[in-house]
Amino acid sequence: MSSHRKLNLLVVDDDPSITRLVSSYLSSALPDDVVITTLNNPAEAQKWIQRHCCDLLISDIEMPGIDGLEMLRFAKGQNAWTQVVFLTGHSTWDRIAEAVEFGASDYLLKPIDREDLVSVITMVCSRIRRWQSAVLDTLRQPVTA
Repeated sequence: MSSHRKLNLLVVDDDPSITRLVSSYLSSALPDDVVITTLNNPAEAQKWIQRHCCDLLISDIEMPGIDGLEMLRFAKGQNAWTQVVFLTGHSTWDRIAEAVEFGASDYLLKPIDREDLVSVITMVCSRIRRWQSAVLDTLRQPVTA
């Protein structure tokens, strides 16, 4: 029996073809204990994040209304452990550096390469699992006075 819960992965991009592509690539590559949700509206994504534990956010940086950096700050404000990977087609180096400075785990350039996406997301999911195990191990330690 598995000692860890399912991972919640949220994909946010204002372009539905991108969210479908990312979901398709990852669904066939990730284990069944990763639940993938896709949304094309950043405001709806924020509502989803408020209602669920978002372990991994994959987000476009450049979106109308609420951009990726705002999504990152919002997600980290809800759960500091949330990992964020950005997708970008035309962001400047300064914008990418700013994303990393605010806590992004990684970024991928569009057009999305399947192998790169799967490699990065698999690595981030492994990191999340290691942290979960470390926290559980710590919580299982007997309390001493």
